[in-house]
Amino acid sequence: MNKLSVTKKTNSLASVIWSVLSRWGSKLIGMITTIFLARLLTPSDFGIIAIAMLAIGLLDAFTQAGLNLYLLRIKEKQRYMYDTVWTVGIFQGLLISLPLVIFAPTIAEFYDQENLQSVIYCLAAIRLLQSFSNVGLLIAQKHLNFKLDFVVTVYSRMLYFIVTVSLAFYLHSYWAIVFGHFANVLAIVILSFVLHEYRPKIRLTGWQDIFRYSKSTVPLSIGRYFNNQGDSLVVGRVASTDFLGIYNVSMNLASMFTKELLIPVIRGLLPNLSILRTDPNFTHQLTLVFSLSIYIFLPVGVGLSLVSKEFILVFLGEQWIEAIPLMFWFSLYAMLGGILMFFSEQFLVILEKETLSNNLMWFRNLMLLLAIIITLCFYDVQTLPKHLFFAISASFPIVLFILSRTLELSLLQILRGWIRPICAVIVMYVMLQSFPILQFPILTILVLKVLTGLFVYMLTLTLLYKLFGNQQASVESVLYNRFIGDRIPNNSKTSSNKGR
Repeated sequence: MNKLSVTKKTNSLASVIWSVLSRWGSKLIGMITTIFLARLLTPSDFGIIAIAMLAIGLLDAFTQAGLNLYLLRIKEKQRYMYDTVWTVGIFQGLLISLPLVIFAPTIAEFYDQENLQSVIYCLAAIRLLQSFSNVGLLIAQKHLNFKLDFVVTVYSRMLYFIVTVSLAFYLHSYWAIVFGHFANVLAIVILSFVLHEYRPKIRLTGWQDIFRYSKSTVPLSIGRYFNNQGDSLVVGRVASTDFLGIYNVSMNLASMFTKELLIPVIRGLLPNLSILRTDPNFTHQLTLVFSLSIYIFLPVGVGLSLVSKEFILVFLGEQWIEAIPLMFWFSLYAMLGGILMFFSEQFLVILEKETLSNNLMWFRNLMLLLAIIITLCFYDVQTLPKHLFFAISASFPIVLFILSRTLELSLLQILRGWIRPICAVIVMYVMLQSFPILQFPILTILVLKVLTGLFVYMLTLTLLYKLFGNQQASVESVLYNRFIGDRIPNNSKTSSNKGR
């Protein structure tokens, strides 16, 4: 193996690790913040913030130019384009903030929330401030330096936690979240300039190229928004802010352990895929990556759904007991949604198959819309997460088939690599469903269930791997050869040399 290949693999692994630490560190702090706020604020407070963020997210989707992905395509001799990317980002911030200010009264009237208007004004200003963040953070990611992103993310989120929780103790109002969000964004902007040497300038050279690129990314961004938030838009209109708060918190917590865990892996892999896409083993590596997502996130999603009752009671308290059935179905829905996002979004964009990615996204949105319509017409809105899971389950095999044909991957080989984790999850499900009722504190029961599920899943995987052979293309064989197998020959050689 040549030096360049070793360097690429080392940088690839490091970038994934730092990206994972950054995202998971952010989400861990966010989860701890939510746990504190759930006992200090009401579900209605969360509902008001959720509505305001829905409005911001909608405008963000319609103006999303895909600058982070576009920057990966910039060559070193086109460094002036970094300034253009930063300038376009500021214009994007203006295109989001100004309409928010103009239509804030209309949005407040639509959702019948007078307090919403002032919240939108503040969040619009914060969104504009965010657009001034140094493009150097994206440049660092392009060069596989995700450690900088980790430092900025963790420090800013820690400040968010301190400010938000402190103000929540004092105000007992949703304004604690607004001011905490301002502190978080301000810290990101300041740290982005302090920790990276690049100093962007106002420049629009080559903006036409970004505009042409955005024609393919904007539809994907809009589709992703409706896929992630379309149900919340409807719930905010037909249900109370109390229920929207419960609905939103349940979805965020479920996504935090499923879909959100996939995002840092994708962020860490994207720069490497853009470099290694011409490698002869690229298809094989892509199949392994797909399998790895199943090995990790299938048991996490199913396991979280099975401990949803204990999780809600331990971390949020009894005032959030209505969130238990929601989180059960959201865990399964977010699990499949995260895997589909892993398969059919950023990977296809990097492979310059933006049109297919857009089409698959809008197909999933069509299934989402069908689930929402059926729920509103025939069922109670509280059953929406269950119907969302049914809808995404129906679309999963269709998307997988289309991807395998387009990327020239063997569908049979992909499915063969999923047999063991699926069987292990079934065994884990049976064990946790038959878990005895114990007269222990609820926290103890939660810990016992988590440890039991983890032990049963890992044990079943190991037994299946030993019983049915160690195919070279399996995830287990790759991990075994990477961390254990390579050492055995060296030890054997050392022993034989000593014998001589």
